[in-house]
Amino acid sequence: MKIVIEDVSEAFARQLVELAATNGLVVAVEPESLQWTAGRAESLLRDIPDAALEIIRVTVDGNGWGDASNLRGEDGASLKGRTGAITKAIKRGVKTGRLPEGLPTPVIASYDPNNPSYQRTAGFTMPEELLPAFRDAFKRI
Repeated sequence: MKIVIEDVSEAFARQLVELAATNGLVVAVEPESLQWTAGRAESLLRDIPDAALEIIRVTVDGNGWGDASNLRGEDGASLKGRTGAITKAIKRGVKTGRLPEGLPTPVIASYDPNNPSYQRTAGFTMPEELLPAFRDAFKRI
């Protein structure tokens, strides 16, 4: 039998191992992975402003591609700086122990590689393997 418990504190994991040992059970604890889980994604989504949340939502809804035109609106507003809130929220999550250090940024701005000068982002990408965790997280919030 294999039981997996994710997104718990180190203290809780230690208590669980001790409880199992007092009952004659052996529990193996694997090192914390640097992957996004639904719980981690939910923690991030609850800690970012609406503009950054919308970037992630549009990218998830687009199966890993968030077209900038869907984010700018009719006024063509700049998206500059909006992903900075995501980076800051990840750092806060690490500082408070809600997120492990080294977790990758879930969305990345995409630019035309053939244009070396300043340009507006064409959109945002999210690796395919992160989509299930973020889809689940959006259902929770």
